[in-house]
Amino acid sequence: MHSEHIEPPCGQSSFRHALGDFRVHLQASGRSAATLESYSRSLRLLEQCIPGVQKLEDISADLLEMAVVRMSAPPEPNGKRPPQGPSPQRSEVTLNRHRSTFKAFFRWAMDTGRISRNPAVQLRLARVDSPSTMPITVPETRALLAAIRRSNDPLRLRDEALFGTYALTGLRRMEALQLDVSDYDDTNGLLRVKNGKGRQSRLVPVVDSLALLLGEFRRDSAYWQRRDQIKLFPGRVRGHCLTARQANARFELWRSVAGLRGELTIHSFRAGFATTLHHEAGDLVMVSRALGHRDLRQTLRYVECCAKVLPAAIKRGFAGVFSL
Repeated sequence: MHSEHIEPPCGQSSFRHALGDFRVHLQASGRSAATLESYSRSLRLLEQCIPGVQKLEDISADLLEMAVVRMSAPPEPNGKRPPQGPSPQRSEVTLNRHRSTFKAFFRWAMDTGRISRNPAVQLRLARVDSPSTMPITVPETRALLAAIRRSNDPLRLRDEALFGTYALTGLRRMEALQLDVSDYDDTNGLLRVKNGKGRQSRLVPVVDSLALLLGEFRRDSAYWQRRDQIKLFPGRVRGHCLTARQANARFELWRSVAGLRGELTIHSFRAGFATTLHHEAGDLVMVSRALGHRDLRQTLRYVECCAKVLPAAIKRGFAGVFSL
């Protein structure tokens, strides 16, 4: 007979146990895997920045604000980490993501009676403009995929299929990583994103060149000889996908081998997809739908305006206005 967990009286709740309960709450609320991972990273970081705290009630507003300050602290001149901060300086955009997580966590803890006061009630988000993502160009994408194909790396087929998927679909990082084998409909040329950002589901078309990559990867006996494989891009743990960290490490490896710009990230594929599609079709609404956006303003962050396109469009649109 299993003993039922009884939450201790207000003020006695364990910080570590509350983190686990909050994750269960998020899962029960239908949050996406990407959201769960983002919240978990932020809360693990908070735990590192306030070492020694056992009870949730012991986290005061001052202690929480000091933890956020530690997260934003730049590394010391000698390259060492700050004595009570676990990592290098973070951008305000990243810090805002952490602040939002802390506000949600402590609001939930307050609502569920785990604490008598909310230490995050006065925590404010910084006013910052989200930076545009640096798009990867078509030649750069071609160079990266060619570097993978030329290699003798045992994981080259998986990596080529993964980064080809990012480049030719514009999927978010975790949307691609969370794909199951069954989500790829090779008969109709579609990928099914079951739980994207905002819990949206959508169908994404697979062009012929990507279908060839995915087909070659799925014929790789080293990966698909096990019949229990369910993830399209499996990681080291059976039944689980590649983690975001593993995918980033593989991207950095191939970016370096291909000699591409250091500022490029996996997210650059999404920006490059949007920019190229917009230049080719000139239809912002279509690009927005392809990216799975609900608001056109979100799409504008990914669409880079080409300096050559604008003058040509003005010239065509206003031809004959002046008779010189």
